[in-house]
Amino acid sequence: MPSEREVMAHKAQLCELSSRYHEMVDVMRDLVASLPVMQKLNAQERKLLAVAYKHEIAHRRKGLKTINKLVGSPDLTMQKRTIVNDYKAMLKQEMRNLCEDLIKMLNTKLLPGINEPESDIFFHKMKGDYYRYLCETEEDEVKLAVYIGEIRQHYQVATEYAERSMAATHPLRLGLAMNYSVFINEMLDNRTEARDHAKRFYDQALDEMESVREVDIDKYNECAYLLKLLHDNIKVWTTEPDRSTLFLPTQTSHFAAKDF
Repeated sequence: MPSEREVMAHKAQLCELSSRYHEMVDVMRDLVASLPVMQKLNAQERKLLAVAYKHEIAHRRKGLKTINKLVGSPDLTMQKRTIVNDYKAMLKQEMRNLCEDLIKMLNTKLLPGINEPESDIFFHKMKGDYYRYLCETEEDEVKLAVYIGEIRQHYQVATEYAERSMAATHPLRLGLAMNYSVFINEMLDNRTEARDHAKRFYDQALDEMESVREVDIDKYNECAYLLKLLHDNIKVWTTEPDRSTLFLPTQTSHFAAKDF
């Protein structure tokens, strides 16, 4: 007879198959809450948790970017502008709730006492990601500075662990390199450092791709996809000027680079 934990994991899989990600979040939250002290998620459960929150946050991030474009439209009447701003505030609060919920879970249940390298990297990357998404909801400069410090810290810890314990072609290592470099470009406003960071991990993985193809074609295809995303970002950051070297006021772009 399956355990309660196995039943919840199966329910989460059914939610994913049905594209009911709001329910999937609830199921995975309950699964994490039910974990005995010092027990951690297995690889399948980690993936389910990531999928649930990623889908719930992704369509809100997309919606917020669309709404931000509407807010600046000169065609909006005062009444419509009020409606748009109210909807924007609602989206931001929903994003904030999701991010804070997952960050609390990471702080209290998932990161403490962890002693398995891949889980450690996975959750530090996740924490950096969700502090980054939290920044998209915030305008207070003091809070933003705190969040940026958290992002840098957790991406850096994850990167150090990944370089010590993971193959250059590991998908988690490549996804981390991509998101960290996007953070450096968009939030630290340093295109050159972002490009160099991405290129270092891209080059290291590229050197090992042929050996991956010979052993595991599925992993090869996943790595090839991630390397293409990294290459696209490197190309953008190479052809456009580095804002950190210009003496002109600019606004950080949130659409050129791709994250994972």
